[in-house]
Amino acid sequence: MKPAVDRLEMQLGQELIFVRLEVQSHVGKTLYSKYDARRVPTFIIFDQSGAIRYRTNGVPEYASINSMLVDN
Repeated sequence: MKPAVDRLEMQLGQELIFVRLEVQSHVGKTLYSKYDARRVPTFIIFDQSGAIRYRTNGVPEYASINSMLVDN
């Protein structure tokens, strides 16, 4: 899945800040639990106020994220 995530970051890196966390790290475990992640990877996009605008478990499709960004 890393190549797919890398592609998303290359395509959307100018629009979004990507933060990758290792689920076995202390921070990763804490956030995995807090946001009820079910699969790796889990993608959550927050707006500037911290509200969740997009969420998916597994690799998201570029078109889905891009359309969400365009709608704003």
